[in-house]
Amino acid sequence: MSKTIPPTCPEPETGRTYWRSLDQLSDTPEFREWLHREFPSGASELTDPVSRRHFVKIMSASFALAGMGLGLTGCRKPEEKVEPFGKQPADYVHGVPSFYATAMPTRTGALPLVAKSHDGRPVKVEGNALYPNGNGGTDRFAQASILNLYDPDRATRYLQGGFDTTKDKATDFLGELSKKFSANQGAGLAFLVEPGNSPSRQRLREVVKGVMPKAGWFTHDPTGAGVHAAAAGEFFGKDVAPTFHFDKAEVIVSLDCDFLGSEEEVHNHIRRFADGRRLTDAKDAKMSRLYAIEGLLTLTGANADHRLRLQSSAVLGAAKALAAAAGVSGVSAEGVSAEAAKWLAECANDLKAAGDKALVVAGVGQPAAVHALAYAINAKLGSIGRTVDFRPTLSAGGTIQQLATALNGDAVDTLIILGGNPAYTAPADLNWAAAQKKAKTVVRLGYHEDETADGCTWHIPAVHYLETWGDARTSDGTVVPIQPLIAPLFNGMSDLEVLSHLVGSATVKTYEVVRETFSGLVSGDMESAWGRFLHDGFLAKSAAKTVSVSLNSSAVAKSLAAAKSEAAGKLEVVFRRDSKLDDGSFNNNGWMLELPDPITKVTWDNVISVSRKTAHEHDLVNDDVVTLSVGGRSVEGMIYVQPGQVDGTLGVTLGWGRTKTGRIGKDAGFNAYTIRSSDAQHIAVGATVKKTGKKNPTSVTQEHWSMEGRPIIREANLEQFREHPDFTKSLNLHEPPKPSTEKGEWPKSLY
Repeated sequence: MSKTIPPTCPEPETGRTYWRSLDQLSDTPEFREWLHREFPSGASELTDPVSRRHFVKIMSASFALAGMGLGLTGCRKPEEKVEPFGKQPADYVHGVPSFYATAMPTRTGALPLVAKSHDGRPVKVEGNALYPNGNGGTDRFAQASILNLYDPDRATRYLQGGFDTTKDKATDFLGELSKKFSANQGAGLAFLVEPGNSPSRQRLREVVKGVMPKAGWFTHDPTGAGVHAAAAGEFFGKDVAPTFHFDKAEVIVSLDCDFLGSEEEVHNHIRRFADGRRLTDAKDAKMSRLYAIEGLLTLTGANADHRLRLQSSAVLGAAKALAAAAGVSGVSAEGVSAEAAKWLAECANDLKAAGDKALVVAGVGQPAAVHALAYAINAKLGSIGRTVDFRPTLSAGGTIQQLATALNGDAVDTLIILGGNPAYTAPADLNWAAAQKKAKTVVRLGYHEDETADGCTWHIPAVHYLETWGDARTSDGTVVPIQPLIAPLFNGMSDLEVLSHLVGSATVKTYEVVRETFSGLVSGDMESAWGRFLHDGFLAKSAAKTVSVSLNSSAVAKSLAAAKSEAAGKLEVVFRRDSKLDDGSFNNNGWMLELPDPITKVTWDNVISVSRKTAHEHDLVNDDVVTLSVGGRSVEGMIYVQPGQVDGTLGVTLGWGRTKTGRIGKDAGFNAYTIRSSDAQHIAVGATVKKTGKKNPTSVTQEHWSMEGRPIIREANLEQFREHPDFTKSLNLHEPPKPSTEKGEWPKSLY
């Protein structure tokens, strides 16, 4: 077959050779056997109990889904009666899907969606393309949330003291609590809630504060998503949260910030980052440059133009050196190697050249001092107000550590838990299960009868966001509706309904609660505005205005003085939000369990990732089960050697190893929360690993679709693209490559 190559372009004779795994790099017999089995038909694959050891589980999940939500309606009503409409809904055509604007609430905002419904059953969600400053996209959690709706193991009953009861009795009890704590101004009452941005919940919280001023309000977020707002409040002196404009930045520096992977608002970050990298005019093509400093290999690091591998506990020292090189006063470089210092100096030069078009971001796992340095660099370069701006945010309230202290001090008579699973996700040193029992009464609204449900006086089944009315503010403050597509399958309740009963409100139906909130946000014709709100999926011009801020230098200096530098040479454990299970709330979602991790490609398990050198130093190989110990606590997990990871770091993800979960998530992975403490929730230094002598085979898709050497990627750098913007057309992917004769002359392809 002849090649069509522009006459001015040299022939692409060779390209960079990529390897998919260490086994392929070593050309091991195991990898060659894998190729033999994968191609041409892979017929032997289904007979291997190791490589697809959860195949039966996946099939079980699929059958359950078909029976529960997308075919039969067994979960909702045992008998289905076919009856005609008394009055047919407007615009209804049998068999034709309907679409409704709604939103999925997140920790820091909401994801505007359009949900597809077939005959009253939600089957798919996509992003709302009408939403301003959006691209109609979603994320993996939104897509998988449909399966959560039809989860056969979700909470389906009201419980009192472990025994079945009714919704009426539960609401009557909430009414009794309302009278009791209204009389004593809320003394002895405490709320533990998940982070949220609902205007209606905030309004009801203000009602609670007015009627029960002595009640405590506490927030628990095991992922640390609120760190950015907390740091901004500390260093700017206002209740504000940052918005990072990656699309406006020419140079971006990530200080252990996986803004393309594990951070909140990924759907916005990816869109903005992609806008800053998009190429249009070949001759004047420009794209942002990304520098990443990190220990674990992340999606952000994998997309970086320049990446510096450092232990996560050493990022503080690197941030100091970067700040000093960028001209921030009062900061001195310390504790970095000569090689790292050179890298950081070049990075600082690039930042200074970009000026107010530079952006430095710190990750949720980094201490406050690193966030302080990131803001200090941005302030020095003049990028605050340009590549990062700030909008008002709500006070989160107290912490779970403060609540645990109150419980252990017998200061809490009644504890109301709205969502979350603190008995599983709380730091191990809090011994939450025991602390929770110190309250005389515990009322819990939960989506599953899980670890937290065991210690509750009352357990109320929670509704899915597609089953209830609600509202939320996106990260820029725009108000969006949450409207149901289906009646609650198990007659559950939402947090708005529980709070309405607790404050003794005459309005307890969520539809009326949300409308009451909405009426205070608009003027003029309420019905017209309400109809437009539901149709468009957002309230026009409701986004919050940016707030002018000024960096508090003394607060930065105080934070830097309090920060401690860890001793070099020690093993560290880095805890990360799982890319699929989140904090564990998607633990029983078969789609998420089967989805490969974007970096390790491991499915149905979490692992302890290590660098090749660290594994060699401790005589470890893949699938070795080890005892990981840190801070006097231990857990067993599997070793996985991850190229690109820094030496001396052990990476673990949260959300696995549940002791009380559904049939899909049972026995999946190990629980890293058991070794996570309040003072080391993201990075723990001084760990040890010890082989147990056991093996646990890991399901990994890294070597799937190996293509037997055929290229699957066509690539070029920016300079090469400027020379030949149509370079992809001149590459023939069906013929094997030839040896290179002109190094660097042509875009290198994957062979």
